[in-house]
Amino acid sequence: MTINEADPQPQAEKPVVTAGPGALLRDAREAKGWTQAEVARRLNLRLAVIEAIDSDQYKAGVAVTFLRGYVKAYAKVVGVKEQDAVAAFDGMSGVEQIKAAAPMQSFSRKTRQQANDNWLKRISWLVLFGLIGSLFYWWWQDSGANYMERSLEPITELNEPAPVAPEPLSPELPQPIIPEAPLPDSPEQPVVTTPDAAAPALAQDSVDSSEAEAAAEPAVVAEPEPELPAANPRLLAMSFSDDCWIKVTDSRGRVLSEGVQKARQSLSLEGEPPFRLVLGAPHAASVDYMNQPVDLSSFSAGRVARLTVPKP
Repeated sequence: MTINEADPQPQAEKPVVTAGPGALLRDAREAKGWTQAEVARRLNLRLAVIEAIDSDQYKAGVAVTFLRGYVKAYAKVVGVKEQDAVAAFDGMSGVEQIKAAAPMQSFSRKTRQQANDNWLKRISWLVLFGLIGSLFYWWWQDSGANYMERSLEPITELNEPAPVAPEPLSPELPQPIIPEAPLPDSPEQPVVTTPDAAAPALAQDSVDSSEAEAAAEPAVVAEPEPELPAANPRLLAMSFSDDCWIKVTDSRGRVLSEGVQKARQSLSLEGEPPFRLVLGAPHAASVDYMNQPVDLSSFSAGRVARLTVPKP
């Protein structure tokens, strides 16, 4: 058997390394005339991420899902088919190493929700136990207080003195008063003055005192009452106890007064009768004509009063 006929030794197969999407994306970027910084700005990524994709050098510890998303976004910006870029990325032999190196991180919202629910359950149970303990303590205190009151009630009743009935009062009859007779041997006898003999003297004294008082008091002279001024038919007097809007017009159509009159204010208006009055608050106004008050009681409060003085 010759050497040439000998079986060749099997050689170890070399791993086939598939080119990543870096060259494809880099060529498309350069064709557009963009720099790596401009692509990073458009994608809102760090410049180091774009450099790693162009050179197909991915760091271990980064989730493959994120890397695929970066590659897909890069391809969309530079105008490369996203399926081709993602297929080139998945065909790289280094992706498996990145998957093995990067630990699987759980971002499940269900796990967080379960943790929150567990904490809520624990807090709810603690609150419930606290309420039950508070109710038990209150019941124990209340029952103890009632027991003490029941145990002290007989002692209090024993210590209280028995009520004493009041003794009936025996009615006492009035005793007649017997005058004592004077002794026969006494030389002096008491002089008894009868009321009939003293009456004329007292009457005379009262008459004398009344005459003396009448003489001492000066005579009271009645003063004549002041005469009222003569009634003037052209004069109208008004006074106000509160703010009141008025308008007074005479028979000629002249406006004698118009506006708001303040409290404690009075007016004397002269014109040709009859006078036409408009009162905003009739309860706050008093009107006098010919020294006689005008009756305003028929006008209700809160309504405007319209009247003519004197009445036709």
